[in-house]
Amino acid sequence: MGRFVRGALVVVVVLAALAGNAAHRIYYDYQDTQQRRFAMVRDMARLVDDHVHRTVRTADIALDQTAAMVAEAGGLQKVRDLKHWTRLREYAAHIEGADAIWIYDAEGRAVLESASFPNRIAGFADPAGLEALRSGVRLHIGAGQPGRTGSQPLVFPVSRPLHDDEGRFVGVASAAIRVDTLTDFYNMLGFEFDPLIGVYRPNGEVVARRPATEASVGRSVADGLLFQTKLREAPEGQILLPSMLDGVLRIAAYRTMRDYGLVVLTGIDRTEAMAAWRTRTLYTVVETIVGLLAILAALAWGLRYLDRERKAQVALAEARNAVERTSAERDESARLAAALDHARDMAETARQAAEAANRAKGEFLAGLSHELRTPLNAVIGFADLIAREAEGPAGTPVYRQYAANVRDSGQHVLELINEILDHARAEAGVLPIEEGRCDLEAAADFAVRMLTPRAERAGVLLSAVVAPAARHLRGDERRIRQILLNLIANGVKYTPSGGAVTLSAAVDDGVPVIRVTDTGLGIPAEDVDRVLEPFARVESAANRGIEGAGLGLPLTKRLVELHGGTLALRSTLGVGTTVTVRLPAARLLPPEPRLAPQPMPAPAPAAIPAASATPPAPTPTPTPTMQPLSVLLVDDDPTVRDMVAGLLRGWGHRVIAAANANEALVILDGSEPLDLMLSDVVMPPGMDGTELARQAARMRPGLPVLLASGFAAHAVGNPAAFGPEVAMIAKPFSIDELRQHLARIAGGRGAATLTAPSSLPAPPLVSVPAPAAPRPAGPPRLLIAEDLSINRELLAALFRDSGYGIDLVADGAEAVEAVRAGDYDVVLMDVQMPGMDGLEASRAIRAMPPPRGDVPILALTAGSSEEERRQCREAGMNGHIGKPYDREILLRQVARTLASGRSRTGVA
Repeated sequence: MGRFVRGALVVVVVLAALAGNAAHRIYYDYQDTQQRRFAMVRDMARLVDDHVHRTVRTADIALDQTAAMVAEAGGLQKVRDLKHWTRLREYAAHIEGADAIWIYDAEGRAVLESASFPNRIAGFADPAGLEALRSGVRLHIGAGQPGRTGSQPLVFPVSRPLHDDEGRFVGVASAAIRVDTLTDFYNMLGFEFDPLIGVYRPNGEVVARRPATEASVGRSVADGLLFQTKLREAPEGQILLPSMLDGVLRIAAYRTMRDYGLVVLTGIDRTEAMAAWRTRTLYTVVETIVGLLAILAALAWGLRYLDRERKAQVALAEARNAVERTSAERDESARLAAALDHARDMAETARQAAEAANRAKGEFLAGLSHELRTPLNAVIGFADLIAREAEGPAGTPVYRQYAANVRDSGQHVLELINEILDHARAEAGVLPIEEGRCDLEAAADFAVRMLTPRAERAGVLLSAVVAPAARHLRGDERRIRQILLNLIANGVKYTPSGGAVTLSAAVDDGVPVIRVTDTGLGIPAEDVDRVLEPFARVESAANRGIEGAGLGLPLTKRLVELHGGTLALRSTLGVGTTVTVRLPAARLLPPEPRLAPQPMPAPAPAAIPAASATPPAPTPTPTPTMQPLSVLLVDDDPTVRDMVAGLLRGWGHRVIAAANANEALVILDGSEPLDLMLSDVVMPPGMDGTELARQAARMRPGLPVLLASGFAAHAVGNPAAFGPEVAMIAKPFSIDELRQHLARIAGGRGAATLTAPSSLPAPPLVSVPAPAAPRPAGPPRLLIAEDLSINRELLAALFRDSGYGIDLVADGAEAVEAVRAGDYDVVLMDVQMPGMDGLEASRAIRAMPPPRGDVPILALTAGSSEEERRQCREAGMNGHIGKPYDREILLRQVARTLASGRSRTGVA
């Protein structure tokens, strides 16, 4: 009896497991299928919304042009001639699917139409729309109605009022757009299912609908679930919707169109959408039943076999057990005890490791969320204040500070993302270093000056000492600066007011050693090793309010290891922390030999403050070995501008000061002789220093440019990539560094006489391939291909006032046709576009004969993987510009591409 019960239990457990597994598969397949169908209709709704918005937008623009034509002609009766009829036909041709544009008088009588001349006698077919336009509605979109052409297609009107010079209502301009323009477009999309596509007025009237277009247009669904409930809850969303017109239950998504208030609805028949799931469910049930039957048969046979075997071995087993029971039980007990202890230890270790990893992940996500939300809150908040004009009209001076806050917050987010990306690249082993000669003393001075404003705000004293023997190293100068910046910034962050952070570098036992010591909060001994692990932060009551994502020290450690060195941490709680970096002895370099003895500079302060400080007393005469220079000084801060101008004049140089980029451009365009332009990088609002440098390179070829920046992020940038004549100096200025730059520029000038731009020496001749046809004179022309309208508007704004001619297209096919028809200097091509994407369009352009086939192409993409870069190179693209767009980097990349001209592809 007991054997039977156990067998039955086994069978029940197996059958329950198989049935449960089948039910689990069916349930999750149902959930997955339904989610994918909702995602499909949501994407369809976005596509339909974009198409309808674009159609109505073109009609809106054409009607504005028609109103301007009527105002220009001097009234409605003066437009009834062939000249104005021809213009009206041109306006109608720009509207996608337009049947005609009509002009009506104030009573709704036809004055002129684009389809025939003279116009047919007709009246405005929508009396309610006429009254709405008369009462002040700017744009009225009517329900579908029969058209007035011979074929009688269904149309829907888009109308706007006409006013005379005194603002009185005098008539209506109306565009009749064929409804089949919308329905035919949806038929070409090739969806997997036969979808419902509906466009409705805000009052529920049908503008367009498929299926049953003719039977549905003009009807109302205002009493349905969509308009009675869902649209009142949210302007867009998803819904399981029974149709009022045909009674079909559909999986649907809806959107309220921006600017025009129309409602877009897309859906698929729920029965049709879930048909594949029902088929799979049937297969799963059949498979499960077959499996259960097979298992039942196997279990029955196995139970019978085991029963026979058990009976045959019972006697032998009992005899053996009697002999071996004592020793076996003792050995087994010992083994089980040892195994249990080992398993307990391993489980405890695994549990502790899992808890630590989970805790570190949670702490990192919480810190990262705070780090991102804090600046994004400022970005969104200040942008909202500006958008709502909360402080007055858009010219109010307070918005300049708001814009600066948005810029600084965005810079903070970008620095955090760059830090995360650098860490990810380092962990993946793809973070390269560029070997070269590095001046450690200059790097330390640069880092201290970059972080001095932050330290002053925190009340922390900074100092740096570099021994002469450790000054010159072989390494990546940008990454060395990043190491020093990270360590000093970390010390400042965790040091209370009144403390100090000290950087020292020396040679110990033949190896260069860098130490950064602070008098800060310190780290508990048990957490010293943990803070060097990614995403780990030590939380305490003292540092709970300090920002940070826990990546600074781990990334710095990785950068040190890429140079072959080690990073060690020693800390005492409440006393301070010392970080020690040891680099290989092979990275020490001897000092560079000096070609001639240099005169000692006159004593001067260590640095010029960035602003709001008293300038040092200028030296009465210039440096003996330096020729006087004519310097264009550009800075929007009057304190800094006057301070630096006084210093330069005290050294014997001639200074022409400008308060912004506009004043500087006037001077550059004039005949004023110049040897140097010294410009601040950040000059809100308007053109910044990097764009001004590009304009200076175009207007004054060969003019040296010195860019000044107080942002620490610029320390790891690469200003030399912007052009051979551009260098960067940190703010607050170092007297010695400024002297060195001036001496270098004066030495490069030699004894040449200062000349006006008209007599500047010609640039050196280089051999370039002769173009197939001469290019027209004028500013460089750029072609931008971007499918998203908001990105096209952003790019147009970024290039505004840049001096370039800009043409915008919405997809790859339009870009190919534009290049085939016109002359462009650079093409900026989005990689991901519907229809013909950027890669296919680039290959089509490269197949053209020169010179059009040689036009430089820069990829616009949010991806940064090596695989995507390889695809861009193989498609013939010359460069890669990442998203989000940084205006300085964007203009610099375009300027660099223009400077190199039409060259070989594949250098992305």
